[in-house]
Amino acid sequence: MSFLSNAHTHTTFCDGRNTPREMVDAAKKLGFVSLGFSGHGYQGFDEAHSMSKAVHQEYAETIRSLRDACRDDTSAPRIWLGIEEDSLTPAEHREHNRRELDYVIVSTHYFTTDFHGQLLCVDAFPERLHRYVRETLDGDYLAMVKQYYDIHVNALLSARTDIIGHFDLIRIYAASHDLFDENSPEYRRIALDALERAFPCGGILEINTGAMARGYLDTPYPTRELLGAWHEMGGRITITSDCHFADKLDHAFPEMIKLAKKCGFTTVFRLGTGDELFEEVRL
Repeated sequence: MSFLSNAHTHTTFCDGRNTPREMVDAAKKLGFVSLGFSGHGYQGFDEAHSMSKAVHQEYAETIRSLRDACRDDTSAPRIWLGIEEDSLTPAEHREHNRRELDYVIVSTHYFTTDFHGQLLCVDAFPERLHRYVRETLDGDYLAMVKQYYDIHVNALLSARTDIIGHFDLIRIYAASHDLFDENSPEYRRIALDALERAFPCGGILEINTGAMARGYLDTPYPTRELLGAWHEMGGRITITSDCHFADKLDHAFPEMIKLAKKCGFTTVFRLGTGDELFEEVRL
């Protein structure tokens, strides 16, 4: 089975490297049946990596026009308009997203917007993370891990997410910048507890290959252990590339299908080909 869909796609409207049209052309070459765009939505901060209000509006209009243009093209995928929303996105913008867009991915990219006047990101500036742990957490890196999961779980439970974004993103620098041992019993207990707390949000958990595509990690988000636990809970999954480059649109999808099967999954959800947002397909 080939997984011919992707719900987590970034373009030049935020921090992606290809235009929406180029992403659609790449999807057509791969034989995709559906494609969802999920630009980093307006937050009121970090416009270097997300969209301003004006750009957000242009983004939505562009994707809708592209969707209309693809309707009569039998080789084109079904296009969906989504957003990747951060945990710190203000409530009024969350409500707008749910009224105006097809779906929402909720992710956590920040601890705070003001650490010595700078953003404290989960997946950028690792030396800043070291300083944060030294200065505010008495050198306790697992306290930082707990903070991340608390922020993420609280957002998932309150934000009515459709897709759970890269659940264990905190792993991105764990080994390469000596933040913590992700194989330790202590870390694994924290992550498993967070996954259990997040389950009631009802969102579909993505198997995300973005860090693999960009050379940060050799494994996807989440880990195999977390995927196995999610299966035992009865959770649903999808496969995404968190795509920032058109030539990585289906990065490692065959391997992720094998991983899902090893974790006990027999079906996976993809963006729909008709009126329904998601379709369940057999692995």
